[in-house]
Formats: sequence, C-alpha cells, structure tokens
Amino acid sequence: METWRLVDVEYRDDPFMNMSVEEAIPRAVGESKAPNTVRFWHNSNTIVLGCFQSAPLEVNFDACKETGTTVVRRFTGGGAVYHDAGNLNYAISLKKGHPLVQDTDLQGVFQRLSQGAVEGLRSLGVKAEFQPINDIQVEGKKVSGAAGSIRWGAVFHHGCILVASDLAILGRVLNVPQAKLADRHVASVQKRVTTVRDELGKNVTTKDVRDGIVQGIESSYNVRLEDGALTKSELSTAKELYDTKYGKSAWNLEK
Repeated sequence: METWRLVDVEYRDDPFMNMSVEEAIPRAVGESKAPNTVRFWHNSNTIVLGCFQSAPLEVNFDACKETGTTVVRRFTGGGAVYHDAGNLNYAISLKKGHPLVQDTDLQGVFQRLSQGAVEGLRSLGVKAEFQPINDIQVEGKKVSGAAGSIRWGAVFHHGCILVASDLAILGRVLNVPQAKLADRHVASVQKRVTTVRDELGKNVTTKDVRDGIVQGIESSYNVRLEDGALTKSELSTAKELYDTKYGKSAWNLEK
C-alpha cells in the first residue's frame, strides 16, 4: 500500500501565505523533493479568485470592506469562491505519471481526485455526488468546488467544502452573474449552494469532515496517509512566492 504525506499546515489569518504554500507543495512534489501529499487548511474571510478572473467583475469590494473579507488569487483556473472558518480546504499533489491519474486530462483529474472527498462526505451521511466539470453537489446544490492543474511535473487538485460557512456573507461579497443563476433556476447564490451542516441538520465541524475525507481518500485510492510536515525547501519556496507574487496586489487584484 502506497503512503502519502498528510499535512495540516495553515495560516488562517494570512490567506496570502496559504496560497503560497498551496503552490510550493506541488512544485516540490513535481521535483521529487517531497512525497505525494494531501493538505487540509482553513482561511479567515477570504474571496479566492481563479487565475484568469477579473477582480472588479467578481468581487463586491464594498461588502468585503464591511465584512472584513480579503481577496487573493490562486494559480489554478475556475471560478471565485468564498472561504471562512466554516469552510474546509483540501489539496492533493501527486507526481505526474502517478497511476491514479496517468494519461488523464484535467477533467479526468477532477473526477478521479474528487472521489475521496465524495466518499468522505457520504460516510458522514451527506448525499454527495460529483458533478462535471468540477463540483460536488447534494441534490442539485453545490457543496464543494474544485480547481487544478498539471504543471511543474505534478498533478494538482484542490477543493473547498462548505461545512458551516456563512452563506449570507458569501452572497454579499461575490458578484455572481444573473445568467449563471438563471441557468440553475435560482434567484440568488445562496439558493444554489448548501453546507454540510444544513444537509445533515446538525452541528458538524470541519474536523469531522476532514477526518471523513482522510478515510475516503485512503479507501478510494488504496493509500495510507501519514502525518508529516513541510520541508525547509517548501517553506523557503512559499516565502519566496509570498514576497514576489501572492503578497502583492499586482497579482491578486490587477492580473
């Protein structure tokens, strides 16, 4: 049975450093400087933009100011998402050519590497299903979105799970196009998303979901997750990325 590294490394009040670490890990995995890795982490109130998105189009900056919400841009594509303490983020970094995702395009990566999260949510009683292109849904409502890339010699997949997030703030700080809402036949963004807490009808913590996904990943991919830490090289790369990229408004707001 293959062993993957499990890291619970986060900078909850520094989303820029969280994003720096998010890029540093797959770079290290691709260069064989670190093992295949699963990471879990949290952000404080933050909008995370996709790499190619326009901040003015996606973000309600007045609402962000009122709610203390930060804006950061990730290196992967896809749409904007909202993070808070009730949101659990997970990331999987595999060496390119790994049997799980060998000869697989990005769509295939989304489906294959979402499987562990789906199984983990189901083990908690959530009727989770993968929905192309990159969502996990519960009876038509989105509970998780994902993004990914195949670069730097690595296959990277990360997702955010709405465990007990404040959907009212989410609806205020994100500018969701009406056309997108109409396509889902709903009037507001709150109507097209749901949380694990709401689906189960009881209090559930991000740790509960994290533990469920650990089991889901191990059973889905026949691997064992072993607690580990970031290497000095990864921390050094993250610091450099913070100083030159993620800590700068030119990347986060003007790209």
